[in-house]
Amino acid sequence: MRVGGITRYMKRFGSFSRNARFYLLSELVIGLSFSIYALIFNLYVDSAGYSRSFLGQLQSLPNLIALFGAIPAGMLVDRIGRKPALLIANLGSVLAKLGIVLAPDAGWLRVSAIGFGVANSLWMVSASPFMMENSTDEERNSLFSAHFGLTTLIGFVGTLVGGYLPTLFGDMLRVDVESPQAYAGALIVTVLLSALSLLPLLFIREQRQPVHGEAQSLLPWRNLTNPGLALRIFMPNIVISLGASILMPYMNLFFKETFSVSDKVLGGIFAVSSVITGTATLASPILADRWGRIRSLTASQLLSIPFLLTIGFSPVFWLAAPAFWTRAALMNLGSPLYEAFAMEQFAARERATISGLMGMSWTIGWAVGPYVSGYMQQHPDIGFRPIFLLTCGFYVLAVILEKKFFQQIDDRQRRSSLLVKLGVHDATAPLPVAAAVARPDREG
Repeated sequence: MRVGGITRYMKRFGSFSRNARFYLLSELVIGLSFSIYALIFNLYVDSAGYSRSFLGQLQSLPNLIALFGAIPAGMLVDRIGRKPALLIANLGSVLAKLGIVLAPDAGWLRVSAIGFGVANSLWMVSASPFMMENSTDEERNSLFSAHFGLTTLIGFVGTLVGGYLPTLFGDMLRVDVESPQAYAGALIVTVLLSALSLLPLLFIREQRQPVHGEAQSLLPWRNLTNPGLALRIFMPNIVISLGASILMPYMNLFFKETFSVSDKVLGGIFAVSSVITGTATLASPILADRWGRIRSLTASQLLSIPFLLTIGFSPVFWLAAPAFWTRAALMNLGSPLYEAFAMEQFAARERATISGLMGMSWTIGWAVGPYVSGYMQQHPDIGFRPIFLLTCGFYVLAVILEKKFFQQIDDRQRRSSLLVKLGVHDATAPLPVAAAVARPDREG
């Protein structure tokens, strides 16, 4: 990459608005908390003697609640604003995690999972519109990539520390390091970090909402000027979520059962994955500039599939672990590009609805996938290998849909954007959808 390109790339990160910087700071703390939580939660529930089927229920419940709450949450966010919604979402996450530790019986664990679902509904319809409204056209790919990449990078610290926390609390409490008490101590750390993430959000200055910017109907397609495009954005997300949800929540258990690794080694595996994935994601704007967002997205997703198969079918740990790191980086590299692409296709008054629809499409898979996967794992004649094959199949289908639906749109918008930068007007090149629809409602 040329020096001039690197300079322009770094300037984009340095030019983020005040609101965007405080938001990223909050998300870094949340990312630290979540990476510890994601490593420990399954182990905590498993150590308490609950079945894999029940664990699948707990993984599915938040997504089921978020699925049905996404559209009402989007309408609420339009009314109360992005900042209050983010504060309420983070506070809800704090209370849900606290409930898991203080009330670990089955009924209260389900209640806490529902609390997560409510908090997730508010967060998922607030985050993308907030970043869209607090970035310029030039900054947008970089801000979405920085959000995903930095929170993933901080996961390196979280998973590395998380692998040692059960040992620390086991020694402090004089209990076994793989006991529920030791894992509960580690989860308390995630509660404190989630509470800390509220502070940067208090310094955000709420943006004035666009005139007539609120969604009017509980039927989401009635709030959109182009429901067909929304449906096409919706579909690949559903397919990917189905593939991811039946496998990814259980990768920690897969490594422990297949290769008999300790919690410390497990934490190290996920920590390295976070560093590699976060670094790769930060580079995604460079790929988007060179090849376009959709081409970069689909190519990286396809390249991840051989590594996913290596994880599932390799008999040795030293092959599975590097494949795990490479797969995560490739599969997630284009995620922020797809998010930014989707937000740009719609006017400001429609973005909360679109964000809600994207959240719904993602949670459809996560509402059912973990439960189905838990059932499959509980039967020894099924196990993990068929799940790996199913996940690969879903990912290939998603790539086909993304390519078919969006490649021409992305190429046309890149061409139009280049002509605008060069000061050339081409009457044969239609304006990008975002330019034609969203710009009249943009502020500043």
